[in-house]
Amino acid sequence: MNYKDTLLTPNTLFEMKANLAEKEPQIQLEWLKTNVVSARYQHNVSNQAFILHDGPPYANGDLHVGHALNKILKDFIVRYYNQKGFYSPWICGWDTHGLPIETAVVKSGVDRKTTPPVAFRQICRQYALDQIKKQITQFSRLGLFSDFQQKYVTLDLAYELEQLRLFQTMVQKKLVYRQLKPIYWSPSSESALAEAEIEYADLTSPSIYVTFTVTTGNKTINPGTKFLIWTTTPWTIPMNQLLAVGKDIVYVEVLVEGEKYLFAKALLDQLQTLLNWKKVKIVQEVVGAKLVGIITKHPLYERDSLVVLGHHVTVEAGTGIVHTASGFGEDDYLIARANNIPIFAPLDDAGKYTAEVADNSLVGVYYEDANKMIGQRLEQNGALLKLKFTKHRYPIDWRTKKPVIYRATAQWFVSIEKIKPELLSEIKQVQWNPQWAAKRMETMIENRQDWCISRQRLWGVPIIAFYDENNQPQFTPELIEHVINLFAKAKTTDIWFEWSADQLLPPAYQNRNWRKEQDIMDVWFDSGVSNLAVTKEYHLPHPVNVYLEGIDQFRGWFNSSLITSVVATGHAPYQVVLSHGFANDEKGRKMSKSLGNVISPLSITDQYGADILRMLVASVDYRDDVKIGSEILKQIAEAYRKIRNTLRFLLANLNDFNPLTDLQPKLAEVDYYVLHLAREFQQKVNKNYEEFNFNNVYTLINNFVTTTLSKFYLDFTKDILYIEEMKSPRRRAVQTTLYYLYRILVDVLKPIIPHTVEESHRFITYPHQQSSVHLEENFVLTMSINDKLVAKWDQVLKLRDDVNKELERRREQKEIKKSLECQVTIALKPAYASLATIKDLYQIFIVSEIIFTTDHQNLTEYETSYLKVQEKDGLKCQRCWMIYNQLNGQNNEICNRCFNVLSAKNVR
Repeated sequence: MNYKDTLLTPNTLFEMKANLAEKEPQIQLEWLKTNVVSARYQHNVSNQAFILHDGPPYANGDLHVGHALNKILKDFIVRYYNQKGFYSPWICGWDTHGLPIETAVVKSGVDRKTTPPVAFRQICRQYALDQIKKQITQFSRLGLFSDFQQKYVTLDLAYELEQLRLFQTMVQKKLVYRQLKPIYWSPSSESALAEAEIEYADLTSPSIYVTFTVTTGNKTINPGTKFLIWTTTPWTIPMNQLLAVGKDIVYVEVLVEGEKYLFAKALLDQLQTLLNWKKVKIVQEVVGAKLVGIITKHPLYERDSLVVLGHHVTVEAGTGIVHTASGFGEDDYLIARANNIPIFAPLDDAGKYTAEVADNSLVGVYYEDANKMIGQRLEQNGALLKLKFTKHRYPIDWRTKKPVIYRATAQWFVSIEKIKPELLSEIKQVQWNPQWAAKRMETMIENRQDWCISRQRLWGVPIIAFYDENNQPQFTPELIEHVINLFAKAKTTDIWFEWSADQLLPPAYQNRNWRKEQDIMDVWFDSGVSNLAVTKEYHLPHPVNVYLEGIDQFRGWFNSSLITSVVATGHAPYQVVLSHGFANDEKGRKMSKSLGNVISPLSITDQYGADILRMLVASVDYRDDVKIGSEILKQIAEAYRKIRNTLRFLLANLNDFNPLTDLQPKLAEVDYYVLHLAREFQQKVNKNYEEFNFNNVYTLINNFVTTTLSKFYLDFTKDILYIEEMKSPRRRAVQTTLYYLYRILVDVLKPIIPHTVEESHRFITYPHQQSSVHLEENFVLTMSINDKLVAKWDQVLKLRDDVNKELERRREQKEIKKSLECQVTIALKPAYASLATIKDLYQIFIVSEIIFTTDHQNLTEYETSYLKVQEKDGLKCQRCWMIYNQLNGQNNEICNRCFNVLSAKNVR
């Protein structure tokens, strides 16, 4: 007889080969057809809310791995809390205004200058909506728990009106003002930029040392002495108005080859080497305060440059004397105002000199192109002592990647200074993760300047303000309210760009020759309002529970959201802020087209499946930069296979089990023990989900699957599942345990590999089964398991570990082959003596026989016992393969246990 045919071999249609790339889109289609997401939301709608507020990606271009990292992390949270029964809708958002969309539209062939403003805006709007549609399709492929029906888009009128009402509130609180002062300006974008729109890159700039000759001295310094300055922006020399010195800095006047120079004493050695001065004679030392009021001659023009004190002057680099151009630096601006010097900024929006510079050779020249010309003229005038090129960190436009400058222009600002104490106070009320993030945010707010909210573009939310006949800005709450009502009635903000000022003004203000503001709002103002607009529209609690974005958002969305929320509500918009690192290649390099190392998340889902990408995200500490590449994906795919095969084993051995009829009320001790381990595992996993430690969740799951299940319980119970009679109480008890283990394992896996657990759900029976595993309630194991039993079986596992070590030692010495064919002699140490009474311990250790003895001579000592392993002499059962002293008397091929099982089946 072929006894293999009599075994209850595992059987399931849940395939070993995942084919995720093929199956996942089908599963996602089923979710859509059956409205799984909205059904879950609706089921939880009356329960306590847990809201993750989604930061809006920009509606332009395809997804990159950074998007995937961000959305998958959020999905872990949303899925977990929905499964826990919380009302946790994921309202996905999109940022839709601003320069990148304007640029894309212009690149498509639309002429911004000749196209009517409203027509141009409508083209931008349609472009943004098309991009959102494309991105929804791409995001959906990741298996996100959002139906994308509930979403927010910053171009929606309701959202824009909420934004304008916040602007109105800021005006009421006297936080908004318009002023001429230097701000970050992007010539490539022809627009002002906020700090959040600035990145830094290593650029090479010309570095020059220039002299300003004293024309009017004082009691200390005579005419003819040359003040030495250093700058990396030669193009600003034509705009020089002042020289700044440090009040307490000690300066030296030196004589070199008949010329007198003045600079900071601390930099003497450095400058002597740099300028190759052979012989230097110190004429005198003088403190900075005594240099104030000296007048020097501009090195290019017939005009004066006054020496004043500067709070920002140091001796860390340069010369200790700072060339000051009021229109091109924050400190320069402050010093000029303190000395009643007019602000001078003769560059246009594109970075070209205007006629105001009063130098015909420069008018119309791009500022960077002027560097060489200015250097040559300084050299001709004998004022250039040194030119070299310096590599340094320089601010660039986050969109165009081109250099930005400080440029004084009239812009709209929100005062941060007035609300800074409230902002800093609210930061302390938030839970920041990682913990260092709190200090980072605090430092950013402490150092933050007033927020420049105006942009010189067309595609955005208009700043509601007018200019009267005297060119003074008028922006009262009443005027803003009137225009908001016009927008609401017209169902669009486009009328601002179409109607005249008189058409937009209340009757009492018409026919006064007023004009309307042309600037739009900063896109960070747009997205910063989302916490207010979304919670209002969808009736969600404020503050929300969680924000989760990349580390670059401390100066971006985390920052602008905090400001808007504190102004509107008096408190932070979030209770917890999580930040993640950047997605790099597997060598840790930033992904870029030039390096050829860009990996599309869709290429990963096409090759491996979304669940593999999701597992990768779960496996890493997202607080650091995340490495993604083919080798890492292969490792994750292997870990996935182990989990999938474990699910398959459970399903295959539950194929003849119905929990409605077959659950056993009484289990064996070892069953209770493994369920205790499973419950403990479940609690640890839940704790780590709630602490957002997803890499710990991943590690716990892998350890549980590999150690507790595969190497322990599932390994030894094969003997029961395959060999015993189908409906025997012991087999049904093991199946009951497997069913509980399956439910627990699936629940912890739902947030990470939702497609796989959905697929597995088709091959098992639940009581009151739902159409989707994601509509099933989390399984709670309610049985009581006493501590003594747990302590006892903790000892069994220690003993089992020791037995396995001895088995492995003997196997390496080639004394044994298979553990099942072995006999183990055990002399237990006193602390473990009670284990000798456990029935069927041989089955748990997967050996043929265990002999307990009190004599430990000739046995190998371990922590729990003294052991001896040897091959068992006897006869092998052809059905269960265990070695017995004797087989069944009626059938000398099989053991008594197998004979009884077959007899019950009428098979002999």
